[in-house]
Parts: sequence; structure tokens; C-alpha cells
Amino acid sequence: MIRSRLIAPPAAEPVSLAEAKAQARIEHDDDDDLVQRLIASARSSAEQRTGRALITQTWEQRGRPQGGMIELRRWPAVEVLSVSAGTVPLDTDAWRAELGEFPEIELLADRDAEVAVTYVAGYGDTAEDVPAPIRQWILVAIDTMYELREAEVTGTIVSRVGYVDGLLNDYRVPVG
Repeated sequence: MIRSRLIAPPAAEPVSLAEAKAQARIEHDDDDDLVQRLIASARSSAEQRTGRALITQTWEQRGRPQGGMIELRRWPAVEVLSVSAGTVPLDTDAWRAELGEFPEIELLADRDAEVAVTYVAGYGDTAEDVPAPIRQWILVAIDTMYELREAEVTGTIVSRVGYVDGLLNDYRVPVG
């Protein structure tokens, strides 16, 4: 079993308050706190749906290697901070990292021990680093959550706009 946990969250969001308000056509400041929460929720949802870290963040992943390999769960990986077998930190000559898309760690020693990898993932530190289709999906999600604040909508005809979720298709990380 592989377990991941967020160590250091992103320092910024992939869309600004002004962008979100423009998308939702909000012309007042009364709901700014709500919109900020919707931005964080939409970013989190996009990250869960795609398996990606959008803005730079630090993750820890624990598990047993398969054939000496550990596939990292958050893409794109940009830096490996540490690799440990059990509780013992491994020297950098005991492992090799493939970063970016399809990131993985190859163990050159201790190939069967449970391993903990601490790494940095994300497109960069600013919103402009995040691909435009993901940012657009986030903006549409924020607008939808702002307009439909209840768990259920009664007495309305609802049609799904197919292209919206398609914005994330090219960014989904393949599972297993």
C-alpha cells in the first residue's frame, strides 16, 4: 500500500480572487471570503481529479517499492528532498530520481524495505505557471459552486456542459 501526505501546501492559488469574481460576475466584496474558499476547493478538486500538484508543494510518500521502483503520485515532480529506507536516510548514491512527468525513484540499495520519499511537485510558484485549461476548469468550478450553493437543486432542468471536464483530460495522471 502506498500512502501520501501533504507536507507543505502551495503558497498561492492558481487563480486570483479578481479572476474568480470576474468569471462569476461578482461586482461586490461581500462574498470575498466565500470566493477565496471556493478557489481553494476548486484547486483541491482539480488536483485530486488529475493527480497533479498545480502550485509548488511538498509531499511525502511511503510504500514498498515494486521491482526496486517507487512511482511518485503527484506530478510534475521537480525535486527529491530525501529518500529513507525504514527510518534510515539513504545517501544520494543509493537511489536515482526521474523527475517531471512519470516521476519515479529507482532504489539501487535496500530494494525491499518500506521507503519514504519527500519531494517537491508542481508547475511553479505562480498562477501563470499552471496550464491554461486547468485554470479555466477551476474558474468554471468556482462559478458553478458560487451559483449552486446547495447540495441539491429542485425544480430546475440541468444540462452538463461536456467540454468543462474535458479541460482536465490531458492532465490526468494514469493510475497504476
